[in-house]
Amino acid sequence: MKNYIPLPHRTEVSSGIINMPSITTLNGPYCAGGFEPPHNKILHRNVICNHCQHPQDGWKIDPSCLDDGEFAKPFLHDAGVCGAINCYPGVPGGSCRDTCAIHVDLISKSLGQIMRRHLRSCGRITRHFIIIGFSLESVQKSVRSNLFQSICEMYQLTHPGEFTFEYRTGDGTQVQL
Repeated sequence: MKNYIPLPHRTEVSSGIINMPSITTLNGPYCAGGFEPPHNKILHRNVICNHCQHPQDGWKIDPSCLDDGEFAKPFLHDAGVCGAINCYPGVPGGSCRDTCAIHVDLISKSLGQIMRRHLRSCGRITRHFIIIGFSLESVQKSVRSNLFQSICEMYQLTHPGEFTFEYRTGDGTQVQL
């Protein structure tokens, strides 16, 4: 079973600048990819696509592996998330904690749906959220969702200064959005 499939990526094309014809940009057509990972982990470095011979830097999980707490455990640990906190994906039925980590690339629902579900059950306890993605782009994309934005605005209005959000990439690097 193939656990990972490459993300579609744009190929390079000439930018068309007369004075600098050597400049290329990544606004060409999409390539479906063509690289088989050598192991069952997410690749955090550039690999060369076998199809178009251009570097690509992202991978996504096969849908059959989403929402699996055991599968997600090493990736959450790599991001520096461990200890007594709530995790998505994670083992269901745990007690509410003051911190919640959500790995946006390993869940099948949107970030807003997960936040809404968690706040309904643990909103009186959880005050700090750690949003994790394999890349900065995946974190930015999930944070832009309308549902997530409306939830954040509502809780900032009703509970000013009580909720904090932290954003990390898959290797544990904290990023600012």
